Amino acid sequence: MNFRWYLIFMGIGTGLAWVAWMFVLQTTNPYESGFIGLVFFYITLMLSLVGTLSLLGIGYRIGIQKRNATVFREVRVSFRQAVILSLLAVCTLYLASQKHMTWYYLLILVALAGGIEYILLVIQSARRE
Repeated sequence: MNFRWYLIFMGIGTGLAWVAWMFVLQTTNPYESGFIGLVFFYITLMLSLVGTLSLLGIGYRIGIQKRNATVFREVRVSFRQAVILSLLAVCTLYLASQKHMTWYYLLILVALAGGIEYILLVIQSARRE
């Protein structure tokens, strides 16, 4: 798959994920739907955020920073960081909904996300050598 088709499919998938999230948001009552309604809410939100952040990251890396030499590498890094940031956002939102969100939990989550990204960067740089 070339880069153009990747962007097209990712854009369509992201749009559909946002539509699905809006549908869940409009039609699901969290008090009546129980566990399955919350699962749909968080999964569709996660997919929407991953797609949006990934496309924004690719746009920033290739459009603004002009890194065209290794597009595949930039797509991988952008997708990885989008997944990490989306997990961070969804975990934060879940903790806030359960009234467990405090500043030190947020600090732990951010440190965990940073640690995961650092480990993955070290692994990626070790593969290049």
